[in-house]
Amino acid sequence: MNTTNLVFGSALIIIGIGYLLKSFKFIETKDAKSLSKFLMHTTFPALIFTTMLKVELTAALGWLPLIAMLFGFLSSFIGFLIFKNEEPKNRGILTMGSAGWNLGLFAYPLIEGIWGWEGLTYAIMFDLGNSVINFMVNYGMGTYLAGNHGNKNPIQHVIKKIFTLPPFQAMLIGLAFNIFQIPVLPLAMDIVETIAKGNKPMVLLLMGIYFSVRLPKAAFAKVFQLLGLRYVLGLSIGMLLYYTVPFEFQYRNMLLICLILPAGMTLITYSDELNFDTGIAAAIVNFSMLISFIIMWTLVGIFNMAPH
Repeated sequence: MNTTNLVFGSALIIIGIGYLLKSFKFIETKDAKSLSKFLMHTTFPALIFTTMLKVELTAALGWLPLIAMLFGFLSSFIGFLIFKNEEPKNRGILTMGSAGWNLGLFAYPLIEGIWGWEGLTYAIMFDLGNSVINFMVNYGMGTYLAGNHGNKNPIQHVIKKIFTLPPFQAMLIGLAFNIFQIPVLPLAMDIVETIAKGNKPMVLLLMGIYFSVRLPKAAFAKVFQLLGLRYVLGLSIGMLLYYTVPFEFQYRNMLLICLILPAGMTLITYSDELNFDTGIAAAIVNFSMLISFIIMWTLVGIFNMAPH
């Protein structure tokens, strides 16, 4: 079995184990929320910090967050127009689901397995722009469409949300250490790298625990209309950039892969907070994970993306 099939095959098995653990009641979906919170405060920031220390900073990397933001703005605007005639509770979910990707709790372990820390570097830089889309554009759009802003200042709330997010803080600290060549004690580095190694298996198990395709029949058409928008737009622009941008092969690989990733997990969180239908939000996230996994595996094989 070649490296690509080995990575995706083993990932599928670990995801399956997570799903079985939930199916046989060894762990419940509510426990996954605690596990997700644990990862966001431990393995995920550790992985980002170690990767940012190793990255060779170039001008080309700066285009990745910019592309993520521009694409996110475009897809969010298109979704806002396409779903304008939906009833408010569905319009909010569908518009938020039009933009933003799940890198940390989906793509990182797969990218790490195939392309190592170099691939992660591109993914993390893309995720920097994705953070703006997930935490600013989507949250702002959802708050606006919910029509109930409460006493919160949306801008202040969003900014606080971004800068208190451990992975975002780890990214900034890692980049600062890299830019200013600040040394890290060997013992501290060994501890951080050990924690980081736990991210891949834990995230894959979490994907299996979260996975579910239950959805009322009436909502199927709306969910797949949204998914059609995400993947048609992602593949179209991804292919255009793949064949036109003047960057190296690995760079273009990561750009294409990132544009077809699933909807962010924040969609469920925001739907719950804004009193939207979390069942539809969860279905969008779950179906998009399944579709993205298949497309990603296919693209890696067709374009021979794995390093040789």
